[in-house]
Amino acid sequence: MQIYLSFFLLLFTSVLNAANQSELTSQELSAILAQTDRPAADISRDEARQPVAVMAFSGVAAGDHVLDIAAGGGWYSELFSRAVGPKGKVYIQNDEVIWRFAEKDITARTIDNRLANVQRLDNVAIANMVVPAGSIDIAFTALNYHDLFFTEMMQGSKLVKLRDDVVDYRLALAAIKTALKESGVLVIIDHVGKPGSGYEAANNLHRIDPNIVKYQLQEAGFKLIEEAYYLRNAEDDHTKLVFDPSIRSKTDRFIYKFVKQ
Repeated sequence: MQIYLSFFLLLFTSVLNAANQSELTSQELSAILAQTDRPAADISRDEARQPVAVMAFSGVAAGDHVLDIAAGGGWYSELFSRAVGPKGKVYIQNDEVIWRFAEKDITARTIDNRLANVQRLDNVAIANMVVPAGSIDIAFTALNYHDLFFTEMMQGSKLVKLRDDVVDYRLALAAIKTALKESGVLVIIDHVGKPGSGYEAANNLHRIDPNIVKYQLQEAGFKLIEEAYYLRNAEDDHTKLVFDPSIRSKTDRFIYKFVKQ
């Protein structure tokens, strides 16, 4: 009798855990976007970024632990914070380059413990993140993978050096892989660069050749399992800076989902 009780208790617990970890539906995600306390500036970007479709693609569930890599001002970080709820957690990572642009916005977004389930990793390289191994359900980066190779920029007529060299993507991806659960996923969104444009597109256009991303992830031991097309735009000129007024917020963007091999 004791054996049967133990078996049914284990079965019940497994079912309960599975129910608690079920992926949020598009309706549930739409309800999150409709919450009246969202910042107006965030809401204004919804149409261009298609967050319901993107977050559904990520498979986010209540209670998940999410790592938002190169999160910038935390637009997606806040949505994930709302999605995973009080039993979940969101790590917000920005390295030394992204931090110089994002510090003001991410500080305002998290002021007074406004997002209680987030932990900021400020001015920290991906390879140096302190995140428990095997704890992350979703690693996510939107429009900033190319910034691993963003080393300099023009300010007026002056060339400003941001990094001495590109980020070692092998070390960065190894850290992400270590943080992910065996069942975890890595979602990467970025602006499409021309084939063969190399790292120069990162500096000059803030774009990246998708083949670079796929090659680097495969080399690092990840497998591409799914691609989404919600943000593709065949009218985008891949030779234009993403901030060009004619294409800003309408660029051709790939969305990839990877798992550990």
